Amino acid sequence: CILTGHWVLAHEAGHGAFSPSQTFNDIWGFVMHQALLVPYFAWQYTHAKHHRRTNNLVDGESHVPSTGEENGLGPNNERLSF
Repeated sequence: CILTGHWVLAHEAGHGAFSPSQTFNDIWGFVMHQALLVPYFAWQYTHAKHHRRTNNLVDGESHVPSTGEENGLGPNNERLSF
């Protein structure tokens, strides 16, 4: 789908990787995100936050797996209840 290509370019701009110029990245990212109906600066902020906390069991926001204790496991991963 053609929108996938737009999203890749918009995503790279959001990371500051489309151009050496952050100003150009922001302009390009804003235009591309507008075309995709996604608010650029809000997405850029939350996406950077997502990357800072990827796979963090406490602060992660994409996928936070349950802990062993929440799954009924003891400190040595022994099953506490059936």
